[in-house]
Amino acid sequence: MSSPDTEFSSNAHASQNRFPLTEFEVPSRHPDLSFPDGNVVLLTGHQYFVVHQGLLFRHSSVLKEMSDELSSIDVQYLEGRPVLQLPHTPDDMYYFLRVLYGLASYNDTLHFPVTSALLRLSTLYKVESIRADVLQRLLLSWPLNLSQWEAREKSVTNVDGVYAPRPVLPHPIVIIELAREVDAPELLPAAFYDLSRYLPSQLAAGYTDPHTAVTHYLSAADLFKVFRGKEQAARCFSTFIVKELEGRSVSEFCLNRHEIHPSRKRRCQIAFEAVTYSLIQDINGLVLNRNSDPLFAVADSLHMQTRGDVPGVENRAAIRACEACRLEYGELVENMRQDMWRRIPEWFELDVSKRG
Repeated sequence: MSSPDTEFSSNAHASQNRFPLTEFEVPSRHPDLSFPDGNVVLLTGHQYFVVHQGLLFRHSSVLKEMSDELSSIDVQYLEGRPVLQLPHTPDDMYYFLRVLYGLASYNDTLHFPVTSALLRLSTLYKVESIRADVLQRLLLSWPLNLSQWEAREKSVTNVDGVYAPRPVLPHPIVIIELAREVDAPELLPAAFYDLSRYLPSQLAAGYTDPHTAVTHYLSAADLFKVFRGKEQAARCFSTFIVKELEGRSVSEFCLNRHEIHPSRKRRCQIAFEAVTYSLIQDINGLVLNRNSDPLFAVADSLHMQTRGDVPGVENRAAIRACEACRLEYGELVENMRQDMWRRIPEWFELDVSKRG
């Protein structure tokens, strides 16, 4: 038997055929997860697993109930062992059983199809230990708090500052489908916000998985939620510009307010006017692919005043506010972004009662 890590992250055990057995077909024993002393057979598609009833039923009361409900008339046998037929692919059952047996542990190097299989089966069969572990890992990419979201955004932003999540992260449409299936609403706010940054044409086209060629679409209800959420987020952002940036007063401790020369005295006001103009012109969206990302735009309104000059690159903050004005504005930006993050479920009309 090869090492667990190699097997678990490869396609070596992909099923040959995902359709149910016909009357004349004979299933094959899984080459790895079939134990000589196993006393129950799990039949999935064209392959079966010879496993241990005690271990299986100890972890899953659902599987035990399914087995108990089989009458002596219903029971089929393979290799002299009772058969429990399950509606999964051999791939998915293989991933699930390896973790259940402790032959592989869930870790963040696994491909999303493995993650999805583990979450779906652990939810269906009520194996809470696996479900909790997988959800915890997924929440690193689809998080509940703003600081984790920022870390996630940084990890999928390329050297040019462009948001480029593929192939690092699964598509948010797939995450929304999975969250609905396994009743994990805590994954939805980040997924919907991420999806709101896509163009309407991209949303309508759905997402085609390059490995399976299957196209995933949003439901009509979720599509409308995305559009309404985009509108609410844009309205919140425009309100921020009008209330906090247009005609912004300088800090009480502004280092330029006592300057005699008018242009120097208004230096901080001019700096914030430049930021306002940049946001209205949507420079972030055109250059960095963040045209529908108010969380990023609000943060960048501060970074325009604090980022260092890069040789050979145009300095967009030719006039910078003083340190006192920037610190005061920085506190405002942080509070605003926290408030925006809290309002995401409201914007997208999400019921996230389980949300932390």
